[in-house]
Amino acid sequence: MRFDEFQKKSRFSPDEILDFVSGLDGAPAGLPALPWSLLLPFHEIREISWDQASGKGRIVAVRRNRLDDWFYDCHFQGDPVMPGCWGVDAVWQALKFFAAWRGLTGCDKTLGMEGVSFFGQIRPYDKEVVYAVDVVSVEKDGDETMLTGKAAVSVDGVQVYTIASASVATAYWTEETPSRQTPAASMPDEPARRLSWAEFTAKTRLSRAEVIGLSRGTMLDAPGLEVGLLPTGPMLEIGRVEKLAWDEALGEGELRASRENGPHEWFYAIGPTKPTVLSIDAVWQLCGLFLVWRGNQGIGRALGFEKVEVFDEIRPSDRDIRYEARIIRHTKVPTGDAFVRADTKVYADGRLILACTNANVGCHKNIRYSDYPLPSAMSTGGKLKVAA
Repeated sequence: MRFDEFQKKSRFSPDEILDFVSGLDGAPAGLPALPWSLLLPFHEIREISWDQASGKGRIVAVRRNRLDDWFYDCHFQGDPVMPGCWGVDAVWQALKFFAAWRGLTGCDKTLGMEGVSFFGQIRPYDKEVVYAVDVVSVEKDGDETMLTGKAAVSVDGVQVYTIASASVATAYWTEETPSRQTPAASMPDEPARRLSWAEFTAKTRLSRAEVIGLSRGTMLDAPGLEVGLLPTGPMLEIGRVEKLAWDEALGEGELRASRENGPHEWFYAIGPTKPTVLSIDAVWQLCGLFLVWRGNQGIGRALGFEKVEVFDEIRPSDRDIRYEARIIRHTKVPTGDAFVRADTKVYADGRLILACTNANVGCHKNIRYSDYPLPSAMSTGGKLKVAA
Protein backbone atom coordinates (compact mmCIF):
# COMPACT_ATOMS: atom_id res chain seq x y z
CA MET A 1 0.00 0.00 0.00
CA ARG A 2 1.21 3.52 -0.80
CA PHE A 3 1.32 6.16 1.90
CA ASP A 4 -1.04 8.48 0.01
CA GLU A 5 -3.60 5.65 -0.24
CA PHE A 6 -3.13 4.89 3.45
CA GLN A 7 -4.01 8.44 4.46
CA LYS A 8 -7.23 8.42 2.43
CA LYS A 9 -8.68 5.33 4.12
CA SER A 10 -11.24 5.47 6.97
CA ARG A 11 -10.97 1.79 7.94
CA PHE A 12 -8.39 -0.99 7.60
CA SER A 13 -8.80 -4.73 7.12
CA PRO A 14 -6.50 -7.32 8.76
CA ASP A 15 -4.46 -7.59 5.53
CA GLU A 16 -4.11 -3.81 5.35
CA ILE A 17 -2.93 -3.72 8.97
CA LEU A 18 -0.22 -6.22 8.01
CA ASP A 19 0.69 -4.03 5.01
CA PHE A 20 1.21 -1.15 7.41
CA VAL A 21 3.31 -3.28 9.75
CA SER A 22 5.47 -4.37 6.79
CA GLY A 23 6.02 -0.76 5.67
CA LEU A 24 4.22 1.61 3.32
CA ASP A 25 5.60 2.63 -0.07
CA GLY A 26 6.49 6.31 -0.11
CA ALA A 27 6.11 6.75 3.65
CA PRO A 28 8.12 9.59 5.21
CA ALA A 29 11.04 8.67 7.45
CA GLY A 30 10.19 8.30 11.12
CA LEU A 31 6.55 7.35 10.64
CA PRO A 32 5.20 5.62 13.80
CA ALA A 33 4.91 1.84 13.45
CA LEU A 34 3.03 -1.00 15.12
CA PRO A 35 4.80 -3.89 16.85
CA TRP A 36 4.38 -7.23 15.07
CA SER A 37 4.34 -10.92 15.90
CA LEU A 38 3.32 -11.61 19.53
CA LEU A 39 2.89 -7.90 20.25
CA LEU A 40 0.53 -6.96 17.39
CA PRO A 41 -2.15 -5.11 19.40
CA PHE A 42 -5.17 -5.34 17.06
CA HIS A 43 -6.19 -6.85 13.74
CA GLU A 44 -8.57 -4.31 12.22
CA ILE A 45 -9.34 -0.58 12.29
CA ARG A 46 -13.10 -0.22 12.18
CA GLU A 47 -13.08 3.59 12.16
CA ILE A 48 -10.51 6.36 11.91
CA SER A 49 -11.44 10.03 11.47
CA TRP A 50 -10.21 13.57 12.01
CA ASP A 51 -12.19 16.82 12.20
CA GLN A 52 -9.93 19.72 11.29
CA ALA A 53 -12.34 22.37 12.62
CA SER A 54 -12.52 20.96 16.15
CA GLY A 55 -9.01 19.51 16.19
CA LYS A 56 -10.34 16.15 17.39
CA GLY A 57 -10.31 12.62 16.02
CA ARG A 58 -11.29 9.04 16.70
CA ILE A 59 -9.91 5.57 16.13
CA VAL A 60 -11.70 2.28 16.84
CA ALA A 61 -9.44 -0.77 16.71
CA VAL A 62 -10.48 -4.42 17.00
CA ARG A 63 -8.61 -7.47 18.25
CA ARG A 64 -9.90 -10.96 17.39
CA ASN A 65 -9.40 -12.92 20.58
CA ARG A 66 -8.27 -16.54 20.25
CA LEU A 67 -8.70 -19.48 22.57
CA ASP A 68 -5.00 -20.28 22.11
CA ASP A 69 -3.51 -16.76 22.21
CA TRP A 70 0.04 -17.08 23.55
CA PHE A 71 -0.50 -15.16 26.80
CA TYR A 72 -3.21 -17.52 28.06
CA ASP A 73 -0.57 -20.18 28.71
CA CYS A 74 1.42 -17.94 31.05
CA HIS A 75 -1.07 -15.49 32.60
CA PHE A 76 -1.97 -17.21 34.82
CA GLN A 77 -1.15 -20.92 34.98
CA GLY A 78 -4.47 -22.66 35.61
CA ASP A 79 -6.39 -19.37 35.42
CA PRO A 80 -5.98 -17.79 31.95
CA VAL A 81 -6.84 -14.13 31.45
CA MET A 82 -5.56 -11.52 28.98
CA PRO A 83 -2.98 -9.34 30.80
CA GLY A 84 -4.36 -5.90 31.53
CA CYS A 85 -1.12 -4.37 30.28
CA TRP A 86 -1.97 -5.38 26.70
CA GLY A 87 -5.17 -3.31 26.91
CA VAL A 88 -3.07 -0.35 28.02
CA ASP A 89 -0.57 -0.94 25.22
CA ALA A 90 -3.28 -1.24 22.56
CA VAL A 91 -4.53 2.26 23.44
CA TRP A 92 -1.04 3.73 23.09
CA GLN A 93 -0.55 1.81 19.82
CA ALA A 94 -3.89 3.07 18.49
CA LEU A 95 -2.70 6.63 19.13
CA LYS A 96 0.54 5.88 17.28
CA PHE A 97 -1.40 4.43 14.33
CA PHE A 98 -3.54 7.57 14.30
CA ALA A 99 -0.39 9.71 14.30
CA ALA A 100 0.97 7.72 11.34
CA TRP A 101 -2.34 8.16 9.48
CA ARG A 102 -2.06 11.93 10.07
CA GLY A 103 1.56 11.89 8.87
CA LEU A 104 2.97 12.98 12.24
CA THR A 105 6.49 11.60 11.91
CA GLY A 106 8.42 10.67 15.04
CA CYS A 107 5.28 10.66 17.20
CA ASP A 108 5.97 7.17 18.54
CA LYS A 109 7.02 7.52 22.18
CA THR A 110 4.72 6.61 25.06
CA LEU A 111 4.56 9.63 27.33
CA GLY A 112 2.03 8.87 30.05
CA MET A 113 -1.43 7.73 31.03
CA GLU A 114 -3.95 8.73 33.72
CA GLY A 115 -7.19 7.49 35.23
CA VAL A 116 -6.96 3.81 34.28
CA SER A 117 -9.79 1.68 35.71
CA PHE A 118 -10.29 -2.05 35.10
CA PHE A 119 -13.65 -3.51 36.14
CA GLY A 120 -13.79 -6.56 33.91
CA GLN A 121 -11.56 -9.20 32.36
CA ILE A 122 -10.93 -10.85 28.98
CA ARG A 123 -11.08 -14.65 28.92
CA PRO A 124 -10.18 -17.28 26.28
CA TYR A 125 -13.74 -17.77 24.99
CA ASP A 126 -14.40 -14.05 24.47
CA LYS A 127 -14.48 -13.14 20.79
CA GLU A 128 -13.91 -9.47 20.07
CA VAL A 129 -11.96 -6.80 21.96
CA VAL A 130 -12.69 -3.22 20.86
CA TYR A 131 -10.43 -0.27 21.67
CA ALA A 132 -12.31 3.01 21.13
CA VAL A 133 -9.97 6.01 21.42
CA ASP A 134 -11.08 9.63 21.12
CA VAL A 135 -8.19 11.96 20.21
CA VAL A 136 -8.89 15.09 22.23
CA SER A 137 -5.83 17.18 21.36
CA VAL A 138 -2.84 17.45 19.02
CA GLU A 139 -0.34 19.88 20.54
CA LYS A 140 2.62 21.41 18.73
CA ASP A 141 5.73 23.01 20.22
CA GLY A 142 8.28 23.72 17.51
CA ASP A 143 9.25 20.35 16.07
CA GLU A 144 7.60 18.48 18.93
CA THR A 145 4.11 16.96 18.73
CA MET A 146 1.99 15.36 21.42
CA LEU A 147 -1.26 13.42 20.88
CA THR A 148 -3.64 12.93 23.80
CA GLY A 149 -6.71 10.73 23.86
CA LYS A 150 -9.21 9.04 26.14
CA ALA A 151 -10.32 5.46 25.67
CA ALA A 152 -12.75 2.69 26.51
CA VAL A 153 -12.10 -1.02 26.03
CA SER A 154 -14.98 -3.44 25.47
CA VAL A 155 -15.17 -7.21 25.12
CA ASP A 156 -18.12 -8.62 23.16
CA GLY A 157 -20.03 -5.40 23.75
CA VAL A 158 -19.35 -5.12 27.49
CA GLN A 159 -17.09 -2.29 28.65
CA VAL A 160 -14.24 -3.59 30.82
CA TYR A 161 -11.61 -0.80 30.95
CA THR A 162 -11.66 3.00 30.83
CA ILE A 163 -8.68 5.32 30.39
CA ALA A 164 -9.15 9.02 31.13
CA SER A 165 -6.01 10.22 29.33
CA ALA A 166 -3.18 8.68 27.28
CA SER A 167 -0.42 10.50 25.40
CA VAL A 168 2.21 9.74 22.78
CA ALA A 169 4.77 12.26 21.55
CA THR A 170 7.74 12.89 19.29
CA ALA A 171 10.07 13.07 22.29
CA TYR A 172 9.96 12.90 26.06
CA TRP A 173 8.91 16.34 27.21
CA THR A 174 11.35 16.38 30.11
CA GLU A 175 14.73 18.11 30.16
CA GLU A 176 16.56 15.32 31.94
CA THR A 177 15.91 11.68 32.75
CA PRO A 178 15.83 11.38 36.57
CA SER A 179 18.16 8.73 37.96
CA ARG A 180 19.19 7.08 41.15
CA GLN A 181 22.92 7.23 41.80
CA THR A 182 23.57 3.75 43.21
CA PRO A 183 21.48 0.68 42.33
CA ALA A 184 20.71 -1.68 45.18
CA ALA A 185 22.99 -4.69 45.57
CA SER A 186 21.61 -7.93 44.20
CA MET A 187 21.08 -11.01 46.34
CA PRO A 188 22.22 -14.55 45.52
CA ASP A 189 19.80 -17.29 44.60
CA GLU A 190 18.71 -19.71 47.28
CA PRO A 191 17.45 -23.25 46.75
CA ALA A 192 13.67 -23.43 46.70
CA ARG A 193 11.55 -25.70 48.87
CA ARG A 194 7.88 -25.89 49.68
CA LEU A 195 6.89 -23.45 52.40
CA SER A 196 3.96 -23.50 54.76
CA TRP A 197 1.63 -20.51 54.64
CA ALA A 198 3.10 -19.26 57.93
CA GLU A 199 6.68 -19.61 56.64
CA PHE A 200 5.88 -17.73 53.45
CA THR A 201 4.14 -14.81 55.17
CA ALA A 202 7.11 -14.49 57.56
CA LYS A 203 9.67 -14.08 54.75
CA THR A 204 11.26 -10.70 54.06
CA ARG A 205 12.73 -11.56 50.66
CA LEU A 206 12.35 -14.15 47.88
CA SER A 207 14.97 -15.79 45.69
CA ARG A 208 14.54 -16.24 41.94
CA ALA A 209 13.67 -19.90 42.45
CA GLU A 210 11.01 -18.97 45.03
CA VAL A 211 9.47 -16.38 42.69
CA ILE A 212 9.26 -18.98 39.92
CA GLY A 213 7.76 -21.48 42.38
CA LEU A 214 5.12 -18.93 43.37
CA SER A 215 4.28 -18.29 39.70
CA ARG A 216 3.74 -22.01 39.09
CA GLY A 217 1.87 -22.77 42.31
CA THR A 218 4.60 -25.14 43.54
CA MET A 219 6.15 -23.12 46.38
CA LEU A 220 3.39 -23.09 48.99
CA ASP A 221 2.22 -26.11 50.94
CA ALA A 222 -1.26 -24.77 51.61
CA PRO A 223 -3.86 -27.50 50.93
CA GLY A 224 -7.42 -26.26 50.62
CA LEU A 225 -6.40 -22.60 50.26
CA GLU A 226 -6.93 -20.53 47.11
CA VAL A 227 -3.59 -18.82 46.50
CA GLY A 228 -2.97 -16.17 43.85
CA LEU A 229 -0.24 -16.71 41.25
CA LEU A 230 2.32 -14.62 39.43
CA PRO A 231 2.52 -14.96 35.63
CA THR A 232 4.87 -17.59 34.23
CA GLY A 233 7.34 -17.66 31.34
CA PRO A 234 7.57 -14.51 29.18
CA MET A 235 5.06 -12.56 31.30
CA LEU A 236 6.92 -13.00 34.62
CA GLU A 237 8.59 -9.66 35.25
CA ILE A 238 9.91 -10.13 38.80
CA GLY A 239 13.30 -11.78 39.16
CA ARG A 240 14.11 -11.58 42.87
CA VAL A 241 12.41 -9.78 45.76
CA GLU A 242 14.95 -8.09 47.99
CA LYS A 243 12.57 -6.56 50.53
CA LEU A 244 9.06 -7.34 51.79
CA ALA A 245 7.93 -5.14 54.65
CA TRP A 246 4.66 -4.03 56.28
CA ASP A 247 4.14 -1.76 59.30
CA GLU A 248 0.74 -2.53 60.80
CA ALA A 249 0.76 0.56 63.02
CA LEU A 250 1.46 2.95 60.15
CA GLY A 251 -0.53 1.00 57.56
CA GLU A 252 2.37 1.25 55.13
CA GLY A 253 4.68 -1.21 53.42
CA GLU A 254 7.59 -1.50 51.04
CA LEU A 255 8.72 -3.88 48.30
CA ARG A 256 12.02 -3.87 46.40
CA ALA A 257 12.64 -6.28 43.56
CA SER A 258 14.92 -6.72 40.56
CA ARG A 259 15.46 -8.66 37.35
CA GLU A 260 18.30 -9.12 34.91
CA ASN A 261 18.05 -7.67 31.40
CA GLY A 262 20.02 -8.20 28.21
CA PRO A 263 19.80 -8.58 24.44
CA HIS A 264 18.56 -12.19 24.79
CA GLU A 265 15.12 -11.13 26.12
CA TRP A 266 12.25 -12.32 23.90
CA PHE A 267 10.80 -8.86 23.18
CA TYR A 268 14.03 -7.52 21.63
CA ALA A 269 13.47 -9.86 18.69
CA ILE A 270 10.32 -7.82 17.98
CA GLY A 271 11.42 -4.25 18.73
CA PRO A 272 14.52 -2.22 19.69
CA THR A 273 13.32 -1.43 23.22
CA LYS A 274 11.33 -3.22 25.90
CA PRO A 275 7.58 -2.52 25.70
CA THR A 276 6.75 0.06 28.37
CA VAL A 277 3.66 -1.85 29.42
CA LEU A 278 5.73 -4.78 30.66
CA SER A 279 7.18 -2.46 33.30
CA ILE A 280 3.63 -1.41 34.18
CA ASP A 281 2.69 -5.06 34.49
CA ALA A 282 5.66 -5.53 36.83
CA VAL A 283 4.08 -2.89 39.09
CA TRP A 284 0.83 -4.88 39.23
CA GLN A 285 2.76 -8.11 39.78
CA LEU A 286 4.48 -6.60 42.82
CA CYS A 287 1.10 -5.54 44.21
CA GLY A 288 -0.34 -9.01 43.63
CA LEU A 289 2.67 -10.59 45.34
CA PHE A 290 2.13 -8.30 48.33
CA LEU A 291 -1.50 -9.42 48.65
CA VAL A 292 -0.48 -13.08 48.72
CA TRP A 293 2.35 -12.37 51.18
CA ARG A 294 -0.11 -10.61 53.51
CA GLY A 295 -2.11 -13.85 53.71
CA ASN A 296 -5.05 -12.95 51.46
CA GLN A 297 -6.75 -15.82 49.68
CA GLY A 298 -8.15 -15.50 46.18
CA ILE A 299 -6.96 -14.58 42.69
CA GLY A 300 -5.15 -11.34 41.88
CA ARG A 301 -6.35 -8.94 39.18
CA ALA A 302 -5.02 -5.54 38.09
CA LEU A 303 -7.66 -2.86 38.63
CA GLY A 304 -5.84 0.17 37.20
CA PHE A 305 -3.78 3.13 38.32
CA GLU A 306 -4.12 6.87 38.79
CA LYS A 307 -1.16 7.97 36.70
CA VAL A 308 1.92 6.69 34.86
CA GLU A 309 4.73 9.00 33.78
CA VAL A 310 7.24 7.56 31.29
CA PHE A 311 10.75 9.03 31.38
CA ASP A 312 12.88 6.62 29.36
CA GLU A 313 13.02 3.19 27.69
CA ILE A 314 14.72 -0.06 28.67
CA ARG A 315 17.27 -1.08 26.04
CA PRO A 316 19.16 -4.31 25.26
CA SER A 317 22.33 -2.74 26.69
CA ASP A 318 20.74 -2.29 30.13
CA ARG A 319 21.60 -4.98 32.64
CA ASP A 320 19.96 -4.18 35.98
CA ILE A 321 16.21 -3.50 36.31
CA ARG A 322 14.96 -2.34 39.73
CA TYR A 323 11.42 -2.00 41.09
CA GLU A 324 10.61 0.02 44.21
CA ALA A 325 7.05 0.02 45.57
CA ARG A 326 5.63 1.95 48.52
CA ILE A 327 2.39 0.39 49.76
CA ILE A 328 0.02 3.20 50.68
CA ARG A 329 -3.15 1.23 51.41
CA HIS A 330 -4.17 -2.37 52.14
CA THR A 331 -7.88 -3.08 52.60
CA LYS A 332 -9.85 -6.25 53.28
CA VAL A 333 -13.62 -6.12 52.82
CA PRO A 334 -16.30 -8.29 54.52
CA THR A 335 -16.60 -10.57 51.46
CA GLY A 336 -12.99 -11.63 51.97
CA ASP A 337 -11.73 -9.77 48.91
CA ALA A 338 -8.65 -7.62 49.48
CA PHE A 339 -7.14 -4.60 47.74
CA VAL A 340 -3.78 -2.86 47.67
CA ARG A 341 -2.64 0.50 46.36
CA ALA A 342 1.00 1.43 45.75
CA ASP A 343 3.27 4.11 44.32
CA THR A 344 6.04 2.47 42.31
CA LYS A 345 9.16 3.39 40.35
CA VAL A 346 11.07 1.34 37.77
CA TYR A 347 14.80 1.88 37.11
CA ALA A 348 17.18 0.54 34.45
CA ASP A 349 20.88 0.80 35.33
CA GLY A 350 19.97 3.63 37.70
CA ARG A 351 17.84 5.62 35.22
CA LEU A 352 14.22 6.24 36.15
CA ILE A 353 12.11 4.55 33.45
CA LEU A 354 8.63 5.21 34.79
CA ALA A 355 6.73 6.24 37.90
CA CYS A 356 3.29 4.78 38.64
CA THR A 357 1.00 6.54 41.10
CA ASN A 358 -1.74 4.72 42.99
CA ALA A 359 -1.54 1.35 41.24
CA ASN A 360 -4.55 -0.73 42.28
CA VAL A 361 -4.77 -4.54 42.47
CA GLY A 362 -7.55 -6.71 43.91
CA CYS A 363 -7.56 -10.23 45.30
CA HIS A 364 -10.89 -11.91 44.48
CA LYS A 365 -12.36 -15.20 45.59
CA ASN A 366 -14.08 -17.77 43.37
CA ILE A 367 -13.12 -16.36 39.96
CA ARG A 368 -10.49 -18.93 38.89
CA TYR A 369 -10.99 -20.58 35.47
CA SER A 370 -9.24 -23.86 36.24
CA ASP A 371 -10.73 -26.07 33.50
CA TYR A 372 -9.17 -24.29 30.50
CA PRO A 373 -9.52 -25.02 27.60
CA LEU A 374 -12.94 -26.53 28.36
CA PRO A 375 -15.84 -24.06 28.16
CA SER A 376 -17.45 -23.20 31.47
CA ALA A 377 -19.03 -20.33 33.37
CA MET A 378 -15.55 -18.88 33.95
CA SER A 379 -14.34 -19.10 30.34
CA THR A 380 -15.67 -15.70 29.30
CA GLY A 381 -15.07 -12.23 30.77
CA GLY A 382 -16.78 -11.01 33.90
CA LYS A 383 -17.08 -8.04 36.19
CA LEU A 384 -14.59 -7.46 39.00
CA LYS A 385 -15.20 -5.74 42.31
CA VAL A 386 -13.36 -2.44 42.76
CA ALA A 387 -12.34 -1.06 46.14
CA ALA A 388 -14.20 1.99 47.32
